[in-house]
Amino acid sequence: MKTRNLLLALALVGGCTLAQAGDYSFGNVSANWLDWSNRTTEQSGKRDFGYLEAEGGMGGNWGELYGFFDLENPGKGNNGTGTKDRRYTTKVVARYNMTQIGNVPVQLYGHVYDTRGNEFFTQNRVLGLGTSLSFGNLTIKPFIGVHNELDSFGIGSGYNGYMAGYVMMYPFQAFGQDLMITQWHETELNRQDKFTNPYIRKTGQNGALALWWTPVKAITTGIQYRYADQKLGSKAYQNAVIYSIKYNFK
Repeated sequence: MKTRNLLLALALVGGCTLAQAGDYSFGNVSANWLDWSNRTTEQSGKRDFGYLEAEGGMGGNWGELYGFFDLENPGKGNNGTGTKDRRYTTKVVARYNMTQIGNVPVQLYGHVYDTRGNEFFTQNRVLGLGTSLSFGNLTIKPFIGVHNELDSFGIGSGYNGYMAGYVMMYPFQAFGQDLMITQWHETELNRQDKFTNPYIRKTGQNGALALWWTPVKAITTGIQYRYADQKLGSKAYQNAVIYSIKYNFK
């Protein structure tokens, strides 16, 4: 990864972490281990890996900004060994409150997801509309937009259908402990032939469901069920468990 790209990723996450404007801001760093199921490993050849993550966000009456930067296989090099290589992943999500219908915001939604390693990269860009719905402690933030993809495997860049999805959060207490259930999910629709292959359908699913425990303000631990179908370069259903521990800045 070029130095300027690394600095950009860190600046985006750092900006989310340090910004004081708005009603809230947060930031954390974490260590994570992704353990693919045996079936996924056998079918796709994927390998388990560790990754370090910096994550942050802020929001206010204007909308929300969120981002993370992952360093995957941090102890490895870029030697052309495929899944053993060091990889870099960045995601930035922005929601701008344009108007309201009743008490429901209408948001301009955009995100950029970029992952790259030894001589490869792929970048997904989505621009569309979103909103935020609350039901007591439950918050759901759906979106839908046009999907543009940039790929390094001789494909180039262009329109790749649509993407719809949501983020869900449900904080609660049990046995005097602070817990939270979260989920993110994305559905890709009408994917173009040049970005798939004859074995992968035009619709794909991608996401994770997690349970988080914050025993003290500075520390959060969690376990996530990671899943994908007709995604991540495989037609097979893929799943993994991710174990995480975070240090929270605020």
